[in-house]
Amino acid sequence: MTEVLHHRTSAAPQHARGLELIGEYKGSGYKETTYLLRRSDGQVIQASHLIYLVASYVDGQSGYEQIAERVSGDLGRPVSAESIRFVVEERLRPYGVIAQEDGSVPEKLERSSPLLGLRFRVGLVPERVVVTVASVFWPLFLAPVVVITLGGLLALDVWLLFFHGITQSVDEVIDQPLLILASSVLFTVATAFHEIGHASASRYGGAKPSKIGAGFYLVFLVFYSDVTDTYRLSKAGRLRTDLGGVYFDALFALLMAGAYFLTGFEPLLIGVVLIQLDILEEFEPFARFDGYYVVSDLTGVPDLFKYIKPVLKSLVPFWETDERVRELKPWARGAVGAWVLTTVPILLALTVVTLYWLPWLLANTWESFLGHYGETSGAFAAGRVLDGMVGLLEIGILLTPVAGGVLFAALAGKRLGAATWRWLRDLDWEAVSRLVPWGRGGSGAVEGITTVRAGATPHSQGE
Repeated sequence: MTEVLHHRTSAAPQHARGLELIGEYKGSGYKETTYLLRRSDGQVIQASHLIYLVASYVDGQSGYEQIAERVSGDLGRPVSAESIRFVVEERLRPYGVIAQEDGSVPEKLERSSPLLGLRFRVGLVPERVVVTVASVFWPLFLAPVVVITLGGLLALDVWLLFFHGITQSVDEVIDQPLLILASSVLFTVATAFHEIGHASASRYGGAKPSKIGAGFYLVFLVFYSDVTDTYRLSKAGRLRTDLGGVYFDALFALLMAGAYFLTGFEPLLIGVVLIQLDILEEFEPFARFDGYYVVSDLTGVPDLFKYIKPVLKSLVPFWETDERVRELKPWARGAVGAWVLTTVPILLALTVVTLYWLPWLLANTWESFLGHYGETSGAFAAGRVLDGMVGLLEIGILLTPVAGGVLFAALAGKRLGAATWRWLRDLDWEAVSRLVPWGRGGSGAVEGITTVRAGATPHSQGE
């Protein structure tokens, strides 16, 4: 019986457990229609029409000949059984789309590791809870509610800037340390509400949000919401999800304003201003904030950072345009090129400035830590618990970017080291030896290194 089953699975490939065929990537910036699949671990795989067709006709019962007939009918041209076998063995099985012959999937599958991506993620709210909460809030995305919200925020800002002002609110916060602690807690709640906005927008569009958690982004500890399932939505649906967080920021600002009008508590208006400043920051498109995903979904290119190297290479005179650039539609190529040419100088400038000021920042951070530590210890020793709690909060805010910076530097060093090793491994040392003097008083020789490279594979898409 075992031998019969083994023979059947060998002749009839089957999906890996939990595989989902998402379908066409709508609003794509690619010339060729692109399709998406999703593994059980959440990794999205980007595939061509042929590869997707093969995956869609795999059912655990049909052999390669039968799959070839169906694929040939859909494509309108003959495709051999051997070609289907090649796609299964060399393109789909290595990525965990098709199970091994014994029905298993390798424990370690390749996952996307996006540049400047979120690291050290920890889930805080499970998927079932997020789905339940999002199901409660999704009606807030109905058109009349959106119009009322945006109109209310505009009216609030006009009143706040031209009639009321915030000077009085600032004075009250400075005079009362408890308000600093309360403001930090309230801002944390607002940040969590922001992530619920992304999840609710995803639910409104028909996608299923996953967990909400926290992790380090660059040097900051941030919340995140997993809305990978929105890849199944149209461009409009994905953009709604991108903007869902800042829309919920606007709602939270209005709630705080409403609380102010009910209580007359001035510090609430500080929160209104800070939340809207955070909205402006979220629209920054040069790192993976909401503005970046807006640009990504407008262009229909899932990971813009992967196009930095191809775009820059394609700009070098007399060099052939990179294949990854040629695969984009003309308008998408222009938009991605403009993003790259804007983003690279800004990131380089920020890196140079950070490295220049880093010694000063570390020295002042250490000095500030010692001062806060002494004040906090003294407050607890004197029985001033409130002052001590505020001190702990300040120390946490002070040290979090340092911890994030250390982790970021470690990951960057690991990535740089791996890239350097690959470059050295693949270098044609025989050619180098003919150009560079090797040894004293002459030219040396070293045995060439041969590297076997794998062929092209379906492009994996992360987050």
